[in-house]
Amino acid sequence: MALLNVDIDWLRTFLTVLETQSFTRTAEILLRTQPAISQQIKRLEETVGTPLVSRHRNQIVPTATGLVVKSYAEGIIGLNDRMVADLLDGAPPILRIGLPDDYAAIFLPEILRSAALRLPQTEISCHSGYSIDLGKRVAQGVLDLAIMTAEPDRDSLHVISEPLVWVAHPDFALNQRPMPVAVYHDQCSVRKSGLAALHDHKIDYRVSHSSNANSMLVTAVRGGHAIGVMPACTARHEGLRIVKDTNLPDLPPIDIALKIRDQASPAIRELALGAIAALGRENRTG
Repeated sequence: MALLNVDIDWLRTFLTVLETQSFTRTAEILLRTQPAISQQIKRLEETVGTPLVSRHRNQIVPTATGLVVKSYAEGIIGLNDRMVADLLDGAPPILRIGLPDDYAAIFLPEILRSAALRLPQTEISCHSGYSIDLGKRVAQGVLDLAIMTAEPDRDSLHVISEPLVWVAHPDFALNQRPMPVAVYHDQCSVRKSGLAALHDHKIDYRVSHSSNANSMLVTAVRGGHAIGVMPACTARHEGLRIVKDTNLPDLPPIDIALKIRDQASPAIRELALGAIAALGRENRTG
């Protein structure tokens, strides 16, 4: 009987499809096209001679053979990644993570959970900053990975899309002119989107509060001193009142992404991909 060789990329794709429950998300995570992901699953099924997944109530479910392949694939990929990590630099002594201040409380817990499982002996060094700066620091190798607002025309892994929302105290007077606004400092894309919307809607405003610390802006909004603009996930996490008023302009969504250092070890990449898949699931079910 001739021996068959199963491409490890097919196995990684198969496991990622089961984890993300989405061919589209798998394509985003593995930086491939969706047709390429479908083709890899098809070739894996042709190799073993039977279907490996089926759809049941909008879920991607492994078949009986798929469960067997899944069990072996987890072991094969785990051994592969551990071998590569050991041959290169293994688990890093320090993992340097960057996030904007308002994303930290939302996304950092899942990354820390993944790090505790995958890199239990590694020191986690967390850094705050603006997305544009964090992306540059990852590219320069100063940070290993960053969760940030996606930058146009820059490589990153999509995590979620979030609507921007207006937030204000229930007693805040929306008819104030100029309208006091609490926003981040100049480099923040959320600030630029909010102020541009007010300008295009011809609403007279003034920046009454600005900071690079989310807690300070939340305090200004919660105290009724200003209206704020922020991602919906941040507003929900802080328990702020989202303002839905036809006199306020609509706001565009933002894409939140993960960027990994080019020379990151397999251990870091495995952690990042596991975290991004979990964050994507939480967003779909939350």
